[in-house]
Amino acid sequence: MTPDMNSTLTAAATSLVLAVIQLATFLAFAPFLAATIKRTKARLQGRRGPGLLQPYRDLAKWWGKAPLESSASGAVSRHAPVVVLSLIVVASLLVPFATARAPLAGWGDLFVVVGFMAAARFALALAALDAGSAFGAMGSSRDVSISALVEPGLVLALAGVALAAGTTDLGGISAFGIGRGVGLFEPPHMLAAAAFGIVVVAETGHYPVDNPDSHLELTMIHEGMLLESSGRSLATLIFASEMKLVLLGALFAAVFLPFGAATDLAPGPILLGTAVGLVKLLVVGQALALLDASVAKMRLLALPDLLGMASLLGLTGIAARILLA
Repeated sequence: MTPDMNSTLTAAATSLVLAVIQLATFLAFAPFLAATIKRTKARLQGRRGPGLLQPYRDLAKWWGKAPLESSASGAVSRHAPVVVLSLIVVASLLVPFATARAPLAGWGDLFVVVGFMAAARFALALAALDAGSAFGAMGSSRDVSISALVEPGLVLALAGVALAAGTTDLGGISAFGIGRGVGLFEPPHMLAAAAFGIVVVAETGHYPVDNPDSHLELTMIHEGMLLESSGRSLATLIFASEMKLVLLGALFAAVFLPFGAATDLAPGPILLGTAVGLVKLLVVGQALALLDASVAKMRLLALPDLLGMASLLGLTGIAARILLA
């Protein structure tokens, strides 16, 4: 066997191990992260809140039941939940977490991750429309309208950091940030981080954009698209939303706070990088919980001002980086 073949097999084995570790960590941690957010928000509001294992019980209960479909539902409603979850899972493997290298390094860059998230949103909106529910159609139209304002801010925030790193590969961006150290926190970087923070709030449906616990038909956005889902379909969509929160948190950590990720592909550094990554996700979750408990939901007509701010901050960060280069 030639040295080139040996190096290729070694790289493939490394990618496989990293993929298994990261996928298992994300799948197991996603419901727990959602539980910590609900628990902290309840405590801040003077309530006891659900237990940290409640999301696991809910998912197990829903997965044990067959979905009930309306007479208007078709194949789209039936298969969309699996498509949404699959797209989120694949996107999560393109983001560095425990190490500065993504498990599927070389398979896609930041634009591919953004594209997977957009495709998942599109599949969910189609499923809500296919169910024939008026509230599902209302929720999907609102979600698509919000995404049209959020996605430019997401791309601009990531593009600003990619411009500094000289690459759109998320592993390269993470390694660049680790190499810069505290010098990474310059004004253009902070502007991009602020833009991405607004994107995380909007993409995960938290205050002031949406109320993640609301069942009031006139105000709900994401929940409106799930009203016609039940059983295994509901469990899959809920789990996909929990995985999306982990994906966005990991993406924020890899791009804007890459410190602590392993640069040496050895068991010890990978284990330490995984622990540091989980702490970062918990910090992101607690920040969202604090936001939910401290601000009020904005009117729908006022959301474009907030969401447009993400694009403005991202664009300002790019301009500042070009001027300061």
